[in-house]
Amino acid sequence: MDAELSFILIIFLICMAFGLSFSIGANDETPSPLAAAGTIKFKLVLIVGGTGLAIGMIFLSEAVASLVGQKILGPGIKYTIFMLLAVLLSSIIWLIIGSFAGIPLSSTHSLIGSIFGVVIVYAMFSGGIDIQTAFNWEKLTNVVISWIISPLAGLLITFILYRIIAKLVLKKMKGLNQIEDMENKFAWALVFAVFGACIWTGANSAEALGILYALYSNGSLNLQQYYFFVIICAIFAFIGMYIAGRFVIKTLASQMTDARPSDGFIIQVSASIILAIATLFGVPISHSHVMVFCFIGLNMAQKKEVDYKGLGKMSIFWILTFPMAAIMAGIIYFIFISNGLI
Repeated sequence: MDAELSFILIIFLICMAFGLSFSIGANDETPSPLAAAGTIKFKLVLIVGGTGLAIGMIFLSEAVASLVGQKILGPGIKYTIFMLLAVLLSSIIWLIIGSFAGIPLSSTHSLIGSIFGVVIVYAMFSGGIDIQTAFNWEKLTNVVISWIISPLAGLLITFILYRIIAKLVLKKMKGLNQIEDMENKFAWALVFAVFGACIWTGANSAEALGILYALYSNGSLNLQQYYFFVIICAIFAFIGMYIAGRFVIKTLASQMTDARPSDGFIIQVSASIILAIATLFGVPISHSHVMVFCFIGLNMAQKKEVDYKGLGKMSIFWILTFPMAAIMAGIIYFIFISNGLI
């Protein structure tokens, strides 16, 4: 490939990583319960959330980024520039389809599915590489298993945590004054819960940082450049939440007027536990899927109705995400090969 074209595409991929980081902040709904509680001013809510994302990206993201950017591949295989380009295009197309369908799809599932499709096509057209050695199958299997376990674990932890807090704290409150006083305390605890949840959300953000690690792994970036661009991505995530995330957070907060701070605290702590465990094991999971099941766990614990019809519709799209992203990415990469771009 022409050196000038290669340089241009590397710059493009780095810019895409910045854009994805901005979108991570812009679409992160984690601070919504804190905004609804009104404990601190709305601008401070955005600062708390954005700072958490940035800290997670800078200090805790390498395990997940390295898995996506290299360790998921088989021995001796490195991402090429056009492989990464096909992965990004496929991920974005599938997420746009999900947006039009009104379904909160997982960018993580889309990313891993796209990687799978691209690497399969790469193995088919590259000498000396077969599908059996194209992946680190143990790592890939662990990722897929974690996608099943993490939402269910979120449901279970939320259910148990609510029952414990309800028994030890909430049910002992007598009278409106005691209840309000306790909810005020939970409202302040929610500040720290949201901050922690945002840290682990940033740390588990595989999309942007996985691209950067792949560029570092294939020699396009050196280590200093990699860390520098990680910091820039963290800044973009903060800006994304502060500038664009306010609209998502405000909208969701306005729908949580009846929600109690204790409910928000329980959900954020539960999600943080799942995200922290996954991140420390270097496994990228879907934050949105975990949050949905945390809400379901809370509703079940409170003996409220669960929208199983809506959940079924979401589940179909969630299941389809991996294979559809893989097929699209494989087709895009095949087009690159057919046109002599590889």
